[in-house]
Amino acid sequence: MQITVIVVTYSDRFHFLKQVLDSCFNYGVQKAVVIDNNSHENSKNQLREYSKGFVGKIDIIWNDSNLGSAKAFKQGMKRAYELKNDFIWLLDDDNKPQHGSLDKLIQYWNNKPKGVVALLSYRPDRPQYKQAVIENNSDLVLSSKNSFSGFHLSDKIIKSFKNKKSKNLDVMHGPVAYAPYGGMFFRKSILDKIGYPDETFFLYSDDHEWSYRITKLNKKIYLVLDSLLEDIDTSWAVKDDHSNTFEKIKKAPPLRVYYTIRNRILFEKKYLISNKIVYKFNQLLFTILLGVYAFRSSNFKVFLRAMRDAKNNNLVKF
Repeated sequence: MQITVIVVTYSDRFHFLKQVLDSCFNYGVQKAVVIDNNSHENSKNQLREYSKGFVGKIDIIWNDSNLGSAKAFKQGMKRAYELKNDFIWLLDDDNKPQHGSLDKLIQYWNNKPKGVVALLSYRPDRPQYKQAVIENNSDLVLSSKNSFSGFHLSDKIIKSFKNKKSKNLDVMHGPVAYAPYGGMFFRKSILDKIGYPDETFFLYSDDHEWSYRITKLNKKIYLVLDSLLEDIDTSWAVKDDHSNTFEKIKKAPPLRVYYTIRNRILFEKKYLISNKIVYKFNQLLFTILLGVYAFRSSNFKVFLRAMRDAKNNNLVKF
């Protein structure tokens, strides 16, 4: 099985990227396509020097500006599609494969159930994916219908009263409705059916929108829990587990707030709204609660702009 790994890097992150690439080559990847999203000069120079030790194995796309994750992964997929290798493994530049992680994907691929067209390695800092497998509920990662940015009042009220579903704690594989880029494994021919990421998303939720196209085709993405990735740089959204959603929005960089909110709303409008009244109510309540936490914060204005732009399908860059 010939495998191309696609990794997007940016900023001054070569110290993470090197660990990821070293692991990939140590564990059986034949080719790497690296998209440098205008990283710092220091990282560029280190990447150039590093690639000299892997002539013919590393293909680098150099971008003059940070084009965002959607455009960069699209570039990488198009380049990988042109190569002879049939399989693609997507990784962020801080998703370090653990020993046996690729072998587990290959083993499961060779015995996968009918209809499974993509696999996903497991990142332990995203437990909602594991929970979806344990509860045999692929939509658990989606949030409820008519929720706003993952918030639904009925979920908060009746959560403690719901009957617990039977759980299989020994299960090691199962479907998830969508997936992040980091960890996705698939045969490149699926791109003929689902296309490439939507560049207008720029970053955040672009991976969810793109991978959810698989589910909408009545095909499946299976999480393989024993194919482990270590996130060697924790995401801003999960760094402080004690902060609620509103505190995270208040503290996060404005660019991240804008694209997270705008793109999530775009995804919800396309796939998750079945009752506009309920959706609008959840949106209003979420906005009020955020206002309580962050009314004087500049991020509250960013949030309002993101909502407005999503409503008007204004997809200009922040």
